[in-house]
Amino acid sequence: MRDVPQNLSATRRRAFGRRALVALLMLCACGPREVTTRLSAEQWREDLRHLARELPRRHANAFHAVSRERFEAEVARTDAELPRLDADQSLVALMRVVALVGDGHTHLDLPPSWPRYPLELHWFGDELRVAAAAAPYHAALGARVRGVGDAPLDEALRRAAELVPRAENDARTRLAATQLLTSPAVLRGLGLARGGEAATFVLETDDGARAATSISPAPPGDFASWRLACGDACPLYLRRLGEPWWAEFLPEAGAVYFSFSRYPPEGEFRERAEALGRLLDETGARRLVIDLRRNEGGDFDRFRRLLVPVIESRPGVGRAGGLYVITGPGTFSAAVVNALDLRQRAGATLVGEPTGMRPAHYGDHGEFRLPRSGFRVSYATRYHRFGPEAETAVHPDRLVRPTWEDFRAGRDPALEWVLAQGAAPGPPR
Repeated sequence: MRDVPQNLSATRRRAFGRRALVALLMLCACGPREVTTRLSAEQWREDLRHLARELPRRHANAFHAVSRERFEAEVARTDAELPRLDADQSLVALMRVVALVGDGHTHLDLPPSWPRYPLELHWFGDELRVAAAAAPYHAALGARVRGVGDAPLDEALRRAAELVPRAENDARTRLAATQLLTSPAVLRGLGLARGGEAATFVLETDDGARAATSISPAPPGDFASWRLACGDACPLYLRRLGEPWWAEFLPEAGAVYFSFSRYPPEGEFRERAEALGRLLDETGARRLVIDLRRNEGGDFDRFRRLLVPVIESRPGVGRAGGLYVITGPGTFSAAVVNALDLRQRAGATLVGEPTGMRPAHYGDHGEFRLPRSGFRVSYATRYHRFGPEAETAVHPDRLVRPTWEDFRAGRDPALEWVLAQGAAPGPPR
């Protein structure tokens, strides 16, 4: 592979893995203003009233998935409940109101600086596994999650799912709800953690042994003790996850692998797109593989203007059989539009799992702050129709679902499928 040494030591491979966890562990971004849950019941009610007024006023159509009557009834119910709720329960109650709007761009955000339980949980089919963990919880790596607190996993997920938008698709709902299971404030607010800071996760090993494991939260930012369940041999998509844009030439496959997870500013985007074009030209690559599995969105217009033409102008890859896009439930917002553009304009073959957003969706987020707590509320400002309204996701041309066995062995079945296709003959160079 170009740009990355092949003879990495175990120590350096572990360092790659630790840097990868930076991106995996961030649930949402939040601005610099400090937030607080140390509010009186009346202050929580002020925030609720502000939320109930501003969200319908600002959103492109706050009642596309829930009726105004149901929304207002939930606001009234919450307003009556708040005097009896503690701080975490009050926060969860406001999150539940925002989630009623339904679209993936509308949510109440938790600050990334808040402590989290140092576990990274991933789905493999119907199994939720511990994909990464920090010390002293390395023994949990690879275990199945069977319950949280006193609740079985299904019940814990049902409660968490009430706090996330549910009008995109089931995979996105499950992904967002699972992320909340590592938030101490959310677990306390849902009644899944009681007293103190630790929470109990019921974990099961592959031999069927179960144990109730007490996990204490940890501040974010210290990844020195984190380990991945795939050990030192993790696949490409789990390397360099702290980098928003990187590409490598895979000489044996004659392909360039391009990991694209964020949208840099206009000038930098242009420079990086031109550099990708040069890499394709210099290597004579016959295939380009664009990985959008970790792309939560950004500016699809910038992608259309600056990157798609670079691909279209390279006859070696801008054609059927020369261009592949890997997608999954983490492919969201503008990245969904990117996948559609690459399929429609450049003949890309989509591989992997369905995207986490509908092709016709509410997007282009705005935000406002709640006046007392300071929490940020994001909302959608525009409706986009990039495909049939009945479609719940952009579906890949080749469905490839990862398994636990693949992950544990450091394999990426989606990329393996692409590279096994061989490169279609390109035009004369």
